[in-house]
Amino acid sequence: MQRKKTGVLVTALAAGGLYSKYQALKKGQSQRSWLLEKVFWATKPFPEINNEREYHKEDLRSRQKYELPHKIKTLFGFHPLAGMDDVLELSRFSNAGGRVIFYVHGGAYWGQPAFFHFEMLYKLAKELNARVVMPIYPKAPAHNALEVHQMILGVYRILLEQDQLAPEQIIFMGDSAGGGFLLSFMQELYKQGLSLPQAAFLISPWLDINTDFPEIKALQPNDPLLCAHDLKLRGRKYAGNLATTDPLVSPLYGNLENLPPIYVFTGTHDILHADALRLQGLATAQNLRIKTFTYPQMLHVFPLFPIPEAGDALRQISRIIRHCD
Repeated sequence: MQRKKTGVLVTALAAGGLYSKYQALKKGQSQRSWLLEKVFWATKPFPEINNEREYHKEDLRSRQKYELPHKIKTLFGFHPLAGMDDVLELSRFSNAGGRVIFYVHGGAYWGQPAFFHFEMLYKLAKELNARVVMPIYPKAPAHNALEVHQMILGVYRILLEQDQLAPEQIIFMGDSAGGGFLLSFMQELYKQGLSLPQAAFLISPWLDINTDFPEIKALQPNDPLLCAHDLKLRGRKYAGNLATTDPLVSPLYGNLENLPPIYVFTGTHDILHADALRLQGLATAQNLRIKTFTYPQMLHVFPLFPIPEAGDALRQISRIIRHCD
């Protein structure tokens, strides 16, 4: 999200007023979440790729090396993992032998992590005395799914083999594309006979890069952040030479058995709520260890934003993680 638009968001949330309070009450939302939705409708923080010039700009950006913003270092304490510029770590709250949140960020496989990713992870790390490890994986359109899987598998192996972490110490967590990736990744880990984490938390996951289903179209008028047509384009570029139904890019078509407990957090003002419902339907039919938490009126990746409903979701995540021990 651009810095200017982030500033508009913060200013709007601070303003409030009786009208917004009344409208939020009518809709069953907090005032801040109602205002946030209005800001997103007005600013459209995730622009669509509509022409060759925009695509070329995104292609160039995806070839550039990621640099951790100085503000993120100073505010939250994230730093590169020793010897790896493309993996970030937050270790200031962690204890030896403690939990590790292995986080894969969203952004339609094209975007880098935003300020709100770091802020949310800081809160969780502090609350859970956890270490956070977040790979900055190669981005589409210059890179594809096979490259992303290879890179993240290498990071995961470092945690298991060099850091000698037990799988029971590791919690997978990801939002949007990152949530979808982790479901694919766990399927692949099982196929290869590699250790799976204790549990996984998928926030507004993108589970099928095909986004032309009627259920998604029905949700589109309520979603100020995502456009199904734009996501489809981005997903196809990310897939590279893989079919769009290959489980490596669309895990809903893969084997969901033998995976650790999975917790899904989704909002009804998100076109990807349709993916979450499909996953829960498969889980119910196959008696899988998947539980979905649905938040009415909430936006895509709402737990990342500074709204009361996000606090509720993060407290629920923390309670579940503690209960896993």
